[in-house]
Amino acid sequence: MVLKAGTSLACCFFAIVGLTGCAKPVLELTEPLDQHQLAAQQLLRDGQVGPSRNIAHTDMLPTVDRVLGRVTDAAYEVCVELQLEEPVRCEFMAASDVTVYLGESDINAYADQDNNVGIYGGLVSAMGTDAEIAAVLAHEYAHIMYGHVDRKFQNAAVGAALAGMLMAIGQANASEYDAEAVQSAAALGAAVGSRAYSQSMEIEADRTAVYILQRAGYPVTAMRDVVVRMKQEKTRRSRSGLFGGKVGFLQTHPSNEARVAHILSAIEDVNAGVPLQVAR
Repeated sequence: MVLKAGTSLACCFFAIVGLTGCAKPVLELTEPLDQHQLAAQQLLRDGQVGPSRNIAHTDMLPTVDRVLGRVTDAAYEVCVELQLEEPVRCEFMAASDVTVYLGESDINAYADQDNNVGIYGGLVSAMGTDAEIAAVLAHEYAHIMYGHVDRKFQNAAVGAALAGMLMAIGQANASEYDAEAVQSAAALGAAVGSRAYSQSMEIEADRTAVYILQRAGYPVTAMRDVVVRMKQEKTRRSRSGLFGGKVGFLQTHPSNEARVAHILSAIEDVNAGVPLQVAR
């Protein structure tokens, strides 16, 4: 009986999530062309980038500082030009604190709910150029620009509430109320909700990072190189049995053909002078 109820409730849950106020993408996102998809497949399979610089701890902060000002200024300009519904996000981004965690060997970076950015020492060391570090910063700034962290919390809350409510309703006629089952359903709903539109969020951040790179005067291909480099590093560490740090950026920022195809599309667009379009 539990399995049948769970199945029907799951169907209801996903249907309702699709009709509720889950956060939607900010940008107008069109599907990449077939040529971008094919190029993305080839890049993830055969793409090559230069060697990592293996930057020492003593050089990590100066390295990040060297690019930070240019990226922050460029990101602010791009944000203002987009005329977002929440223009205050441009100010949040410009005032963001960037912390480099020197002792963290993971290859990762993140934007938090306080609109600040964290970069792990493993990422700084693994990058091959200043432009790649600039691309990571631009990507995280874009998450702040669009309020992605807040949106994922919103989606998680909606998912938890809906799943818990539906499970409780499903138990209304049961002989014994199972509070643990309701809590488990809510946790599952939060997990599903937090992933709602997450792929779109990553694509938005990638596409915007390409435009920020151009404005900052860095090669627009750097975002592409970051993803290829991290994919290769993940494969290398997996094959060699290295456990000195994860490629966390690929866990929280999934690398797949669709994402890389969008990056290639963005590179083509920015070179052609096609602006980012906000969904209205």
